[in-house]
Amino acid sequence: MPSFKHSAAPYISVVVGARNDDHGGNMLRRMQAFVNSWIAQSKRFGLESEIVIVEWNPPEQRPRLMDALKWPADSAPCEVRFVEVAPEVHRRFDNSDTIPLHQMIAKNVGIRRARGQFVIAMNLDIVCSAELMQFLAERRLEPGKIYRIDRHDVASEIPAHSSVDELLAFCNSHLLQVFTAEGLSGIAPDGLRNLEPHDVAAPATGLRLGAGWYELESFQGEHYRWIAPEADIVCQKPAGTFRLAMDIETGPSAGADPVTVEIADTAGHLLAAESVQGRCKLLLYVPEHSGSGMLRLRGKGAGIPITRDARMLNLRVFSLRWEHVPEASWPYPHHGTDIRLSLSESRQVKIAVSQGSSPKLESMEVRLGDSAPVVMSALPHRNEVELGPATSAMEIKLTFGAGADPEASADDAGQPASWFLEAIRTGQSTDWSATCVATSPFASFMRHPAYLHTIAAGDFTMLSRDDWFHLRGYPEFTTWPMHIDALFCYAAYHGGLREVVLREPMRIFHIQHLSGAGWTPEGEQARNARVRSKGVSQMPFSELVQWIDVMRRFNAPFIFRGESWGLGDVTLPETSVAARR
Repeated sequence: MPSFKHSAAPYISVVVGARNDDHGGNMLRRMQAFVNSWIAQSKRFGLESEIVIVEWNPPEQRPRLMDALKWPADSAPCEVRFVEVAPEVHRRFDNSDTIPLHQMIAKNVGIRRARGQFVIAMNLDIVCSAELMQFLAERRLEPGKIYRIDRHDVASEIPAHSSVDELLAFCNSHLLQVFTAEGLSGIAPDGLRNLEPHDVAAPATGLRLGAGWYELESFQGEHYRWIAPEADIVCQKPAGTFRLAMDIETGPSAGADPVTVEIADTAGHLLAAESVQGRCKLLLYVPEHSGSGMLRLRGKGAGIPITRDARMLNLRVFSLRWEHVPEASWPYPHHGTDIRLSLSESRQVKIAVSQGSSPKLESMEVRLGDSAPVVMSALPHRNEVELGPATSAMEIKLTFGAGADPEASADDAGQPASWFLEAIRTGQSTDWSATCVATSPFASFMRHPAYLHTIAAGDFTMLSRDDWFHLRGYPEFTTWPMHIDALFCYAAYHGGLREVVLREPMRIFHIQHLSGAGWTPEGEQARNARVRSKGVSQMPFSELVQWIDVMRRFNAPFIFRGESWGLGDVTLPETSVAARR
């Protein structure tokens, strides 16, 4: 094991605010897991770091956290420091009798006194994965960026007196749910995300949802999910010729423009694309030889900001399902100059037409109507054909332009695309202007609007120390600390920082605790009731969105504190674990 000396300026500072009041139940055990795992992995990966614990308003009848927790004989290369905010300092703040710990102000106290090049604002019950700790030790972080990550909740029954490897193995095998930029998803035993009742896909279909899907919503009896710019579909394809049918609709952020829907593989290679507008049925014809795997659904729209929602809502999905395709009705049933199509519904047909050596797709609208069957002998573009209701097939004979070799063209056209995406318009666009997701009237003035990963931001937000100082830390509201972490993220973004979301296999694990302590979905009602009983206000989500809307309009941050942020004008007692030995 290499030996380390504490550097004058560690690379990473981790800041938490806490008091020994058993907040959330079993607090000391959860906090012990946090400090043990960080110190052990700092030693393993050679990460020069420090833990800064701001002990806010310590209860008189309980021991200090430094005495209540166990510490290794040598924590190098991680130093552990304590900063104490005494009860008389706490009483200077509003609501001091009902809020014993002003969490975000406590974090500001630690951030201001941190010595690391980069500072992570974290909570006391977080365990970082080995992959994340190794990444931090590689010293590849950059100033001018705000680093965020998904939060994975794990069962509270963490093994006592376990090694860091046993703790990480427990966390990875006892996942309950994950908080992503798009919201909360339960995690199934196979590691994939749970589908909810009335979800856009049913488990029996072999279709599951990966990253990029917002939480399930419903309106007027219909259930749907909005998607981020990219959303993953986990596919288990049935044997035979099948197509993936998607009931979709373009959203308010698309405006009056169509949305380009793309299907790609996980490497980003484009498989198929189509332009859609309004309510549509999308049909993705999947090659028979294709196996199970992951598909990436992309919705490229205008991305117009919304007044009452921070998201950009370009596309929503009502359902995903497999449909068997009779071989005769495959989009490329025959190849050459004679093509016969079987039709059972109105649809847009695309046919590969080759002019010389350059194949291209030509479109033709085919509608079932009252007219007699027809046979076309022309290029299919710029034509609209109506077929009688009893008609089940039509024939098209392609002719080619001057100079083209018909036989060569037939060979070229005989190489169909492996994937094919077809759109059938099924309804008009919703008038979003009268809904709660109407676009912002100031959208044209917003130069760089973005939707950020702010869910569970209080558990992991990392910036350079200089950037924390430029932004003067979190807003120091003395209300219940809801949405303050999200407000800071948008201030950082509009202050010129770029968001970087650290991806799998990097993870943070949050050890589950009692409902009503902090924010968990199952404890939200209990927490709200507790806050109301105390007579304390909290920032509603609608107010957060108003702040975001103003920052987007002016592309400038809100800075809520002066130079004395983080109790910078107060001398606070400090000590370290090493100094107490």
